Amino acid sequence: MNMNDAPQRIRWGIVAFLIGLAILLSILDSTGRLEGALNFVRDPLAAILSWTTARTDGLLDALSGPRDLQEARLEIERLQARIDALERENEELREIQGEAQILLDLFNRARQSPELTRVTATVIGQNTTPGIRSIIIDKGQLDGVMVGMPVEAARGLVGRVFRATANSAQVILITDSSSAIPARLGTSRAAGILRGGGLGGSMVLEWLDLQYQLEVGEVVATSGLGGDFPQNIPIGRVTQVDRREAELFQRAIVQPAVDFDSLEIVFVITSFQRLDISVFSDVP
Repeated sequence: MNMNDAPQRIRWGIVAFLIGLAILLSILDSTGRLEGALNFVRDPLAAILSWTTARTDGLLDALSGPRDLQEARLEIERLQARIDALERENEELREIQGEAQILLDLFNRARQSPELTRVTATVIGQNTTPGIRSIIIDKGQLDGVMVGMPVEAARGLVGRVFRATANSAQVILITDSSSAIPARLGTSRAAGILRGGGLGGSMVLEWLDLQYQLEVGEVVATSGLGGDFPQNIPIGRVTQVDRREAELFQRAIVQPAVDFDSLEIVFVITSFQRLDISVFSDVP
């Protein structure tokens, strides 16, 4: 081995090393790993610890994943229970609001006719017999409710007491076929007898004189004739007029103001000023 060639080989080795290092740095720079390599060169121990920490954190995350999932499920169950409770509260508030509105309507109705004595009753049932249209209320003879007393709701006439026990009563609706109520039209002032149409039938106001020009939409109310009902209790509105010149009387189809299927609270009129017509009962 020629000792004179040793310096030259060392120089070529250094050049090759520098060229390789430049290529390596260029590759690291193009792949975005140059900074990590420089950090390793500056502080090898810190780079090793950083790499080890990253791997350890990943392992810990993998191990803690099931625990976090269980906690998330528990949180979801807790939130769902809270949502269910809030929905129940909303339903209760809506029910209270509906009851408050019913009571307000009843109060306004009572304020319009303070001369009437009333007993407030709750509807506790409906008669399912096909031939009878009636409801059951929770007030009876012990509360002053007697057979024949009129019953009204916030929007108008409901019917009259048909049977009464100590603590309950049956009310025949104005739509029942046995119902016959003296009534008067609000605009034309024509008077007649309002009869119920029964199950599936329409109420008809009969015996109206042909001299009156009836109109669709007229309000129908009790006339007070006969003394069984107070005056001016709303009943409904005219939806159709049946007028035939060849007949002596005309009639009107009436839509009731009360929705009988949704009745909850009613008034029983226990006392009112009746029209005194007894003086005309004695024939000279």
